Amino acid sequence: MASVGKSSRAPLAFSLPAWILIIPIFIVPLCLGLYLSVFDKSLGFPQPINFVGLANFQSDVKNSNFYSAVKVTAQFMAIAVFIQIPIGIFLAMVLHSASKFASMFRSSLLIPMLLTPVAVALMWRFMFSSELGIINWVLDKLTLAQPDWLGNVNAAFFAVAIVDSWQSIPFVVLITLAGLAAMPVAPQEAAMIDGASTIQRIRYVTLPLLKPVLLVILLIRIIDSFKLFDIIFILTRGGPGTATQTLSMLDYNTAFTFLATSRAAAIGVVLALMSLPLYFLWKKVISVSS
Repeated sequence: MASVGKSSRAPLAFSLPAWILIIPIFIVPLCLGLYLSVFDKSLGFPQPINFVGLANFQSDVKNSNFYSAVKVTAQFMAIAVFIQIPIGIFLAMVLHSASKFASMFRSSLLIPMLLTPVAVALMWRFMFSSELGIINWVLDKLTLAQPDWLGNVNAAFFAVAIVDSWQSIPFVVLITLAGLAAMPVAPQEAAMIDGASTIQRIRYVTLPLLKPVLLVILLIRIIDSFKLFDIIFILTRGGPGTATQTLSMLDYNTAFTFLATSRAAAIGVVLALMSLPLYFLWKKVISVSS
């Protein structure tokens, strides 16, 4: 019986260091955010805190900027899922099948991932400059229109999407390459013997075997879309207007621009609730992987 008791306490002992980090870094801020969301707290007015219940949530939901931020966040998520992931998978398959220069391209893919998002955004901000940027200089040489990349509503959203894709697609490529390298060869050889074409092998053999890897990539990219902030902060600050203001950017502006701490906490709680479906996607990933 004593050995059974010791064995039952062993998992808790091994997970204790992780809990020591999780409690102050995650659980305490989460509880503080829940607390602030139901009170009336502002950084600009040090008046006594009053309990307001769900009033902050109602104010946020009635605000048109909230729906605009939800729309922008959904658009960046759609770009990540339907553009970045397919492009990354395609490039990974091309690199996996090509032997010449494959290692050089794989090494070059690490460059965008090694750079911090702030450094990437600053670099692209200079490139998108309407006066000194190299992008408009090239467009001018090609006698094409030179948009105000960071000042026009449509161009600003497109510019942020380009920067996010430039840094995110290499991640998709490298993870997919790892999945392709670990894939068993026998199913591919059997499909080739049966006379399956390249497209048929990709559709009926490669992609089904890559399903656990693709689910992991999908989960990570959706999470990244929810918390997309630093690139937007450096490039556009959420502008022009609210064209590139995601939920994370709206949360920041509410807290540190308008000093509405409790309303910002309510937005954070709503953002956490919206990300709950990611838990079920994670469970799906675990079940498929096992």
